[in-house]
Amino acid sequence: MVTARPQPEESRESGTQRGLELTCMSNLLSTSQERVYFKDRLSRFLLVSEGWIAAYAPGRTAGELVGKTDFDVFSERHATAAFEDEQQIIRTGEPVVGKVELETYSHRPDAWVSTTKMALRDDAGDIIGTFGISRDVTAQIRAEQALLDQAQQLSLQNERLRELDGMKDEFIGLISHELRTPLTSIIGYVKLLRDERTSEASADQYAEVIQRNSQRLLRLVEDLLFLSQTHSGTMHVDLREADLAEIARAAVAEMRPEADRKHIALVFSPACAPRLPVDATRIAQLLGNLISNAVKFTPGDGKVEVKIGTDGGKAILEVSDTGVGIPAADRDRIFDRFFRSAIATQQVIPGTGLGLTIAKNIVAAHHGTITVDSDEGRGSTFRILLPLKQVPTADVQDLAAGQAHRA
Repeated sequence: MVTARPQPEESRESGTQRGLELTCMSNLLSTSQERVYFKDRLSRFLLVSEGWIAAYAPGRTAGELVGKTDFDVFSERHATAAFEDEQQIIRTGEPVVGKVELETYSHRPDAWVSTTKMALRDDAGDIIGTFGISRDVTAQIRAEQALLDQAQQLSLQNERLRELDGMKDEFIGLISHELRTPLTSIIGYVKLLRDERTSEASADQYAEVIQRNSQRLLRLVEDLLFLSQTHSGTMHVDLREADLAEIARAAVAEMRPEADRKHIALVFSPACAPRLPVDATRIAQLLGNLISNAVKFTPGDGKVEVKIGTDGGKAILEVSDTGVGIPAADRDRIFDRFFRSAIATQQVIPGTGLGLTIAKNIVAAHHGTITVDSDEGRGSTFRILLPLKQVPTADVQDLAAGQAHRA
C-alpha cells in the first residue's frame, strides 16, 4: 500500500494563500465598475471586472470570456492595436501609462478612453502576462476641448479688439487730417479775400476753392452722421418714386470739377431711365461716394463711367474706373468700417474708410445688392441692383444689428 507523501506545511500555506488571493480578486472584480482585465502571455483573458464587461461585452459573463482574446470581442483594428501594445509590454516590461485615444470599437465619433497597461509578474518576477485598466474620459476631453475653443475665441476677440483699437487710432488721425486740410485751405483763402489787393477775378477763384473745400467738409460730416445713425438705429429711408437718371446725372455733375482737375474723363451712360421707389438723398450719397472713390483712385488721363440700366425687375447702377484696382487680399474687407486698402495707404490717397461702408448700408436699406469686380492694376467696377417695385421701408436698426453681428 502506497501512502501519499505529506506536503510541507509551508507549501500548503502558500497554495492556500494564492487560492485566497485569487478568490478575493475574483470577488473584487465581479463587483467593481472599474474596467480592469488580466491576460496571459498570449493575450487571453484570465479575469475581467464587471465594469469591463458592462462597457465592452454587455450580456456576456466573466467565465465566458476566460481564454478569449480581444479578437473575440472587438473589431479587427482595435484588437490588433491592443495585442501589439500587450506584446510590446511582455517583450520589454515597459508599461503603457495613461494612453488617451479614441475608442475605435465604439460607434460614437467622440468616445475617448485613457488606458494603463502593465506587465503581470509571478512571485519570481517573471512576466506571465499583462493587466490593465481603462477609464472613459470623454467628458474630460470635451471639457478640455471646450476650454480650448473658448480660449481660441477669446484670442480671436482680443485680436479683433486690438485691430479695432488700431483702426480707431488710424481713423482719428485720418479724420483730423481730413478736417484740417480743407479748413486750412478755407482759412487761407478767406484771408486772401480780405486782402484789399485781391482782384475781382482772383476773388471768384478763391470763392470757388472755399466752396469746394466747404463741400468736402460737409460730405465728411454727413458721412459721420450717417454712420452714427446707422449704428444707433435712428435712421430710416424714405422711399418715394424717383428718376434714377436725374439722381445719377446730378451726382456726376457734382464730381465733374474734381475729375476735370485730374484730367479724368467722367462719362455718364444712361441706357434707360427707370423710375423706382428710392430715398433720392441716400442714392445720391451712395453714387457720390462711389464716384468720388473712382476719381480718387484713378490716375490722370484715366476714365470713370457711370451706367444705368435694368435687368428684369431690377435697376442697375454701375460705376467703373480705370484706376489702381483692389488687391485680392483687400477685396473681402473693402466694405468694413474704417478699412483702407494697402494701395490707399501707400499712395497717401485721402479718405476715411467710410465711403464703401455707407454705400453698402444704403443699398441694404433699399433691399438691393452691391458687388465689386476688380483686380490690382486693372480698375474696378461696382455694380448695384435695386428692386423696381415698392418694398417695405427698411429700418436701419436691422442693418446695424447685422453689421454688429458680422463684426
